[in-house]
Amino acid sequence: MTTLPDGSVDHFCTVVEDGTGSIGTRDAFGHEILGDRSSFSFAIETTEPGGQAVNTAKQLHALGGSVTCYGHLDAPIFESLPFDTVSMGSPALVYVFGFGDRDVMFVEGSEVAEWTLADARRVGELSDVFAGDAICCSNWGSVEGLEGAFHQLSDADVPRVPFVFDPGDIVGRGPDEIGGLLDAVTALQDTFDVVYSANRQEVRTTAAPLSGPFDDDLARLAAIREETGITAAVMHARDEAAVVTRDERLRVSNYRVERPVRHTGGGDRFTAGIGHALACGWEWDLALACGNACAVYYVESGSTGGVADIAAFLEERPPVES
Repeated sequence: MTTLPDGSVDHFCTVVEDGTGSIGTRDAFGHEILGDRSSFSFAIETTEPGGQAVNTAKQLHALGGSVTCYGHLDAPIFESLPFDTVSMGSPALVYVFGFGDRDVMFVEGSEVAEWTLADARRVGELSDVFAGDAICCSNWGSVEGLEGAFHQLSDADVPRVPFVFDPGDIVGRGPDEIGGLLDAVTALQDTFDVVYSANRQEVRTTAAPLSGPFDDDLARLAAIREETGITAAVMHARDEAAVVTRDERLRVSNYRVERPVRHTGGGDRFTAGIGHALACGWEWDLALACGNACAVYYVESGSTGGVADIAAFLEERPPVES
């Protein structure tokens, strides 16, 4: 397995109130910002190697895959990763503020935003970078070079394997930008079996410039797949995952989260679950269930689950009824 191309040093933080503990929700934080206070203190609880490519690689490794992460990993913290890494530059610096309902991230940019396919060629042959049983690529929302790289890859001499692509946070992008993204994904399908994987809001943003109206999310996924000609369009959400291929429309209920510990990073584990399943040749119902299980385990525990961890989790956690 190969993952690429980002990387970040992630500081997980809490916003500290004056002697009364931490601010628990985004709503409470918003009221404080709109009130009389003009300064805030925060505490860094943990610091971890991160980035979508790194998070995805963590999950693929935990599932037993042989993984190489090509990312922006020039920092000592990445030396602890238990899988092969190839660095193409300096990582971003991310502060993740954890609230009870959702996390908020502040990102200090880096060389990641400047990444192009030339950076991959600088560290290896494309036939090596894109070798393996599946590729997981993420973060078009922050890595502008991905769009050009996809067009260049359209005629690359590399194996045709599943290419799971998570665009990252694209909510709020305009129709022209989304159009450019869809054109790039269309070009990428010439070389790989592309799987476009995004959360519900990102799917709705992607489908917004396309001919509607749409009855539901399956219709949006179908429109994305038909516009681009890709192998599959996938959505992940708290209640379900869904996929549309040329011949199939499928929904799989998600597993219930009892007490979430993390709100950020679950989507990366979902991407890894899908990539692992496709590399193994599994059917789509099992692939979606694998993605769901990896994501929910992480969201509830705050750690990346191995095979035994996830198996034990599933034994006592039925999926949400559709």
